[in-house]
Amino acid sequence: MARFVLGLAIAALVLASACGNASIPTTQARVPSLAGKPASFDDLEIDQSAQRVYVADRTDAGIDVFDVSGAQPKFLRTVKLPATPNGLAIAPGLGRLYAGTSSGSVEVVDTAAGTITSEIKTGAREVDLLDFASGPNLLFASTGAGGTLLTIDGATGKVLSTAEVGRPIEQPRFAPADGLVYASVPDLDALVAIDPGTGTVKRTLKLHGCIPTGLAIKPGSTSAVIACRKSTWAYDLRTSHAGDLGRVGGGDIVQYFAAVDRFFVTSPHSQVPTIVGMFGGDPIAYIGSAKVDGGGNAAVYDVRTDAVYTSDPRAATGGLTGFRIDGSRPVPFLQATLTTYGPFAVLALLVLPLWLFLGRRGDPVNRKRPAPRRAPAVVLARPKVDGP
Repeated sequence: MARFVLGLAIAALVLASACGNASIPTTQARVPSLAGKPASFDDLEIDQSAQRVYVADRTDAGIDVFDVSGAQPKFLRTVKLPATPNGLAIAPGLGRLYAGTSSGSVEVVDTAAGTITSEIKTGAREVDLLDFASGPNLLFASTGAGGTLLTIDGATGKVLSTAEVGRPIEQPRFAPADGLVYASVPDLDALVAIDPGTGTVKRTLKLHGCIPTGLAIKPGSTSAVIACRKSTWAYDLRTSHAGDLGRVGGGDIVQYFAAVDRFFVTSPHSQVPTIVGMFGGDPIAYIGSAKVDGGGNAAVYDVRTDAVYTSDPRAATGGLTGFRIDGSRPVPFLQATLTTYGPFAVLALLVLPLWLFLGRRGDPVNRKRPAPRRAPAVVLARPKVDGP
């Protein structure tokens, strides 16, 4: 009986842990020019109001545009660029999309017309990942192996400052809470905090084993999520407190979407399914993940349709892949509690009665004892009295 209870407990725990991993159906939109050949994609961006997803397509040296307003994504066009694209940044209030390119320029695309309106020549050999801050109207550009971070005026396209980090920079992110730009630097195993006005490196935040790539910051807070070599970390930019969330190792680009308070971390793979992990809450915790065959290295979230999109570089299906994850929207407290602790409650309901039953039977106090044997009655013979 004890072995049966133990087996039941293990099965229930496996069921509970399985609730965090989802294998889900996908929708797809293919890029016609990529048919029959493997593609190379980099960053993704989404315009929430227009419901357009933009994908940096290195194979076609352009930006693929997809309409995601319907049940199925639809390919619209490829905006050709003078050089292959890397990072993207959307400025929906300005109707602009920025693309960092391998030639060291930033191409500015009019999202309504689908055409290049201007080019920002940075003087760098390459521009990699980007971030746009709508408040101060500034564009931040990493030069990748060049080891510098550029701050660009969104109105004029002028480079305002250059921060010399000296080591290859991955993803830059602006933090409105303190007005600094944070960038991940794998060679230093650290984040650097930069003053965008002067280009001065204010702080170097050592991470002690993370080896960071992607980074995203929750606006109005000091809470960040970092894609590390072996897992994903939650990090407080003010206190430098780090928490290893223990999921989604080898992630690349990290995106945050305030409408649902969710971070998306994508770990691309070619031989096994790509993992798209989702994190959120306060404190930040792992929420769930999806395994996607042929997924890319970044993911975006469409608020209107509750869908997640990533690129698909496979030769047979090159383009965009979309899917949905249950529970991606914020849920009421009671529902969240039931979702989080429900499996463990079921485990308790199944195991506890058996545990109590066996425990009570095994307790010497509760064992049924045989009735005590009564001693045989002793009858004393009365002394014989002789009569007169």
